Amino acid sequence: MTHGASFPPGRRRLGTYDYPVAHRLFELGCFAVGGVLFVIVGARVVAGLVAQSSPSVAGVAVLAAVGAYATADLMSGVVHWMFDTCWSPDTRLIGAKFVASFRDHHVDPMAMTRGDFIAVNGDNLFVCIPVLAPAVLILDVRHHTAVGTYLFTLVAAVMLTNQIHKWAHLDHVPRLVAAAQRRGIILSKRRHHVHHTAPYTSDYCITSGCLNPLLNRLIRGRRRDPSPG
Repeated sequence: MTHGASFPPGRRRLGTYDYPVAHRLFELGCFAVGGVLFVIVGARVVAGLVAQSSPSVAGVAVLAAVGAYATADLMSGVVHWMFDTCWSPDTRLIGAKFVASFRDHHVDPMAMTRGDFIAVNGDNLFVCIPVLAPAVLILDVRHHTAVGTYLFTLVAAVMLTNQIHKWAHLDHVPRLVAAAQRRGIILSKRRHHVHHTAPYTSDYCITSGCLNPLLNRLIRGRRRDPSPG
């Protein structure tokens, strides 16, 4: 879940971004492939739930969706914490692309708000494809609706996490987004402000932020009992 370092105020041919065109084309490809796979999985999940329509199936699906959303929130926090505190911008493979962008976000938190939808969410679409592809090719959703619902909700939440994070840095957001923020369904500006307050070592979850208390305790426990090496 990367943030992007700095976006130019003007638009380029393929949108608003500050990186090579080749990577922009890669992101567009991820949106095309990931979008198609996402729709296929979603359609199959809905068809499976309709085919097995019953209160028990619906209840299990709701629990699976809630669990998946909580998983996405915790995952966002763990990844955020790792790139904020581990490795360095010079680390091979991940340094320049991931570590640097997370560290730069603390230097200029509003930078990510200047990128367009593709720039903000492209990397998350990419990491979702390895989950979506097996779900399309292997998973029989009609007989595993709970698993299908879990995977679909998890992927949906991961795909939107950076967009939710972006909204948490804006003063003005769409009305429905503001309502979801007020109800704690997605990350709010008030809740995320804690992470951007010195010493910047807590509240890493950026999907809903609901799992921050748990992750904060885990992080504090790790500091008290560091692992060898």
